[in-house]
Amino acid sequence: MKEPKYYEVKAEVVSVRELKHNVVTAILRSKEIADKTKPGQFVNIQVNNKNETVPVLRRPFAVSYTDGDNFEIIFDVVGRGTNILKDMLVVGEQVNVLGPLGNGFDINVNGKEKLLLAGGVGIAPIKKLMQYFTDKGDQVTLIWGNRDKSGFFDIDFFMDQNIKIFVATDDGSLGFEGNVLDILKSEIKNNNLKKINDYNIYVVGPNPMMKAVADYCSEMDHYCQVSLETPMACGIGVCQGCAVKKKKEDGYYLTCVDGPVFNSCDVEIP
Repeated sequence: MKEPKYYEVKAEVVSVRELKHNVVTAILRSKEIADKTKPGQFVNIQVNNKNETVPVLRRPFAVSYTDGDNFEIIFDVVGRGTNILKDMLVVGEQVNVLGPLGNGFDINVNGKEKLLLAGGVGIAPIKKLMQYFTDKGDQVTLIWGNRDKSGFFDIDFFMDQNIKIFVATDDGSLGFEGNVLDILKSEIKNNNLKKINDYNIYVVGPNPMMKAVADYCSEMDHYCQVSLETPMACGIGVCQGCAVKKKKEDGYYLTCVDGPVFNSCDVEIP
C-alpha cells in the first residue's frame, strides 16, 4: 500500500505553555506526524470544537520541534482562530490535525555552514531546522531579531545548543541595535561571520525582512531559502487561496503545496 502524503489524526495535547504574552507553545502527540515531518513543513489544525461549525477553515502552524512521538507548535494569539485554539489546548484533550503538509527546506545541500535567520515568531520553523542540522553535527549560526527584548522567548534553550547565536532588536534593548539584515552585514564586516556566499542560508520572518535579506543575497550573487507566511486555508492546494507570484516566469505558485519554502530566486516575496 502506498504511504499517504499526509495524515488526519486526533493528536493528544501533552503540554501547553505561554512563552510570553500572546505567544503559546503546545506539545501534541502523534507518531505519524512526529515521524514524518521534515523541517519547514506545517500542520493544519481544526479550530472549532464542541460540535461547532465555525470557524470553518483550519489554521496552519509550522512544526517547530519533534521528540519521539511528540511535536511542537508555537503561535501568536492574534485573531479568532488562534484564540479558540488556545482555549482548546487542554492537557489530555485531543485536536484534529492534518499533516505534515507542504514542501519544507532543502536540507540536501552541500557542506557549507548553515546560517539561519529568524524574525519574531519565525523562530518556530527555524527551531526544527536547527534541530536537524545540529543532530547531524553541522556548524550552525542563528541570527534572531525582534522589535524589542520582550519578543524573545526560550532564549536559554537556543543558548544551550551547539550553535553560534546573535540577537538583535530594533530599539537596542537586547543585543545588537538594528534589524536582522543590519546585524548580518555588521557581523560580516567585523569578521564575526564569514562572507555570505560561504553559507547555506535559511530565512523565516515577516515578509519585509525576508525580502530585504533575499535582495541582499541577490546583490552578493547568492540566494537563500525563505518560508512564506501566506494564509493557507485548506493546506492541500484545493482552495487556491495562497497564490504567490513566480519571479522567473508568468504565473503563480501555491504556497501550501509548492512551498511554503521557496528558493529566493524563484518567488516574488509579497
